[in-house]
Amino acid sequence: MTILINEWQLDVKLNKALHQHHRADFALYLALLSPAIEESAEFLTPRPVNTEFTSNLYQKLSVKPARDFAQQEGDIDIMSLQTKALTQSGLAQLKLASYLNPAPLCSHNDKKFIDTPVWTNVSLHTKRRLQEGLATKGETNPAALYEVLEKIHDKVA
Repeated sequence: MTILINEWQLDVKLNKALHQHHRADFALYLALLSPAIEESAEFLTPRPVNTEFTSNLYQKLSVKPARDFAQQEGDIDIMSLQTKALTQSGLAQLKLASYLNPAPLCSHNDKKFIDTPVWTNVSLHTKRRLQEGLATKGETNPAALYEVLEKIHDKVA
């Protein structure tokens, strides 16, 4: 007879004894198990097998990665093909063509670019801040402030 250390060695016998209400068998199986807690099945889990996931998910699912929002090389050709699809076959063909090869959403990828209609409706202070950047505060000098106050006081008197 082999020594029983944990529940894995009993396979389903312990579970069957519990569910079929065979108290004597269940007690016997429990008595045969090792009392050391570090040898129980919960602490002897099998080590996970590290399989490196090297395949590219985009290639595996035949999906194109998301494109950049700005216009790139070859987008003029894509847009002309979509125009042909619309004129020849209608809206359904245009939708299919745009799903397969999406057109760019904007013409520039510059984050600081502001379109002309927006730029004309912006206040002068906002234009100045956008062109020059935020004004930097100079260092405060209490002695210089005192001199300015003395000059003002002399002129008033």
